[in-house]
Amino acid sequence: MIQGLHTRTRYVRIGKFKIGLKETVVRGGRSFEKPVALDYFRIIEGAQPIQALYGERPQQVLVYLPDNLSQATWDAFYKRYARSGLICKGDGIVGQEVQADGSLKARDCALRGCPFAQSSKKGDKVEAPACRPIGTLSFKVVGVPSAGVYQIDIKGRMGVERADSYLCQLQQAAGGDLSGVPFLLTVTVSRGKDSFPTSRIELRDGPETAQVLQGSRNRETTRAILERVQGFVITSDTGQVIASPEIPVEENLQTRARFALLLNQAIEDHYILGDSVEHYYQVLRTLGRMGEAEAEQSFQKLEAFVDDLKATQDEPVAQHGEADQRYANFAFKYLKPTDYQTLGFAQPAEPSVFTRLQARQAVAHLYEQRKLKEAA
Repeated sequence: MIQGLHTRTRYVRIGKFKIGLKETVVRGGRSFEKPVALDYFRIIEGAQPIQALYGERPQQVLVYLPDNLSQATWDAFYKRYARSGLICKGDGIVGQEVQADGSLKARDCALRGCPFAQSSKKGDKVEAPACRPIGTLSFKVVGVPSAGVYQIDIKGRMGVERADSYLCQLQQAAGGDLSGVPFLLTVTVSRGKDSFPTSRIELRDGPETAQVLQGSRNRETTRAILERVQGFVITSDTGQVIASPEIPVEENLQTRARFALLLNQAIEDHYILGDSVEHYYQVLRTLGRMGEAEAEQSFQKLEAFVDDLKATQDEPVAQHGEADQRYANFAFKYLKPTDYQTLGFAQPAEPSVFTRLQARQAVAHLYEQRKLKEAA
């Protein structure tokens, strides 16, 4: 594996939410494009499964972040674009501007008086700044399982500040872990100072937000957010299968749902870690192409693995295989005394004394610490 390959999370965008469009207007024999504010989300790519649940013109969608708050999920900077794309990005103090040869050059940003971030006048008309705050939110939609994320750009200082304040407060209410907590993404149209219609994006609590915050910490998005979302299968409130965006309704839905629920519980319990997570998710993705007997056999293998770990989780790793001992050696090497206090068990004299569960909990703790450092 390439060194550093997994040090930064990069989500694959599968769709984009927009709140405006441009329509062609003809006046005096001349045609030009006029921006139109929308009171619904216009979804570019990946629209079908969302519209199946939320309607053709959704004004409100229940969403969640795939991970905790970080630049991978909430990318808020001053940004300046040209026809070629993004040409400068800054934090308000220092900007990084693309040069003709493709290199980056540091320059003063908005809070240090960058002229591109200031309004200008052309006669009686006030021109908007070429550079402004833009926050890109990367999220998943409840009821639409996917490997990638949808994105929406929230533009303007007030909009970015409102979104950032909400996300930070929600993260605090969630005890510091925002991943998987559902909230509403809404769009409304109001009239601005110039009396022209303007679309406004808001993030706010929904009934499901309070349910999750008041409930347990077990918040896997495939089972805790909405009763109608079970694994990779969308069901009605009464349990009737509606659809799955990833496989046809008639193919192994119940087996797939059982596999997804068991897998996510095993990940939550730290029975499955690291590369093994992706291995099992790959199995999950291929269940739809298996026959019923083969799919059931895959589920039984996972179930047997989980049952074995449950039964032997308190046994020392020395009695088990290479994977257990590798986890123990890794944990023993990198854990600090304060980590043992957080984990709630004593530091062993040697790696082989770790129990199977302790070794896995320790490795999961180290993974989480690394993610927090990268986010910071």
